[in-house]
Amino acid sequence: MTRVSSVALALALATVAVGVGCAAAEPAIGTKTTVLSTKPSIYLRVTPDGDASDIIGAFIPDEVSDANVDESSAVRTRCSKFITAKRVPASGQYSEVAAASSGAAGKLGVKNIAKVDIGGQSSEALLVRYTLIEKMQADVDEDNLQRCCESAPDQCSKRFISGALMADGNYYAATDFGSGGGADVEALKVANLPIDASVVFDSEMKWERKVSFKRQYFAFNMRRGLAGGLGKTGAIADDCSWTRKVPTDLDGMYFVGVSNPMLSEKEARGDALRDAKEQVVRYLGEWLAEGNMSVSKTVGTSNDLQTLMDDTKVKESLSGGMARSVKDRNWCGPEDQASPSGMRQVMKVLAYFQNTERDAASKLALQTIIQRQKEAGRDTKNLEEMLKGLEGAK
Repeated sequence: MTRVSSVALALALATVAVGVGCAAAEPAIGTKTTVLSTKPSIYLRVTPDGDASDIIGAFIPDEVSDANVDESSAVRTRCSKFITAKRVPASGQYSEVAAASSGAAGKLGVKNIAKVDIGGQSSEALLVRYTLIEKMQADVDEDNLQRCCESAPDQCSKRFISGALMADGNYYAATDFGSGGGADVEALKVANLPIDASVVFDSEMKWERKVSFKRQYFAFNMRRGLAGGLGKTGAIADDCSWTRKVPTDLDGMYFVGVSNPMLSEKEARGDALRDAKEQVVRYLGEWLAEGNMSVSKTVGTSNDLQTLMDDTKVKESLSGGMARSVKDRNWCGPEDQASPSGMRQVMKVLAYFQNTERDAASKLALQTIIQRQKEAGRDTKNLEEMLKGLEGAK
């Protein structure tokens, strides 16, 4: 970030005035572009405004390259609550080259021949000269953020927006190389000009003022270093490590289903998913037993309820009914296993059951048990009372 002197050269002002007065139309800048050696520290926003608090703590999905980063690609997640915005008064005049995504550059609608290299990809480079008014910084609860990201890696990424700048200023586009046009380059260098000069030379380029802004949070910066998987389809490791340590998630539960030795991989996959669904059924039985309803007053002990859930036909019916609720997130195998009749295959599946599906699945479980008990000629009054209690509680 280059600090700008408030002293302006009379020669520079005169040169600028003459140049502006004679300009009848914006000249063509040609098609040649150049990549600057500058490494920008700020990124321009697509939509500057007077309050950046809603983007502080927003995560940048891992698949979005640094060259294409802007606030429109950032996502606030559950873990963002551990990153709060803090306003800090600021001052000073600055001039620096900023990175602009294709969206941010397109929104400004300026022609520009300068780019910057960020991580092996090019981004639009615009010069911004501004008078700083305020900064917004991230106040991070490090311990809770780390715990949140560890328990829910899909709610974090490796980068998040950690600060924003409010200022009065101007965007400049590179229109020519520093030696072109016969201008007095030394007189027009940034340190010698007012913050709103019409033409300046910096980073070996000629920059022309294009768009002004007032009291806007126009740019942001990022913090790196978190280990997350936001935006990645492969956030869960695919090396079968999840079979030894089942992942955790704030929004649901993971289950590892293991197949019996089967003749084909296809059959093994189906059997592994069946095993996972049966685990979900058992989990629902435990959840119902530990709920707010008094199980002992309705169906007896918690074990009695689990026994009803373990009925083969109940499990088969529920497994079929929960086909949409239990999602296969990853697979491990096939693993060959010898048997007297030849080689068989074993598969393991990482299945996921979302908490939002729990109430509906629990009602389905009770309805299925009630139907099964009625078919056997047994009294279902207490079970129906339990179902009503569940429906009333939700």
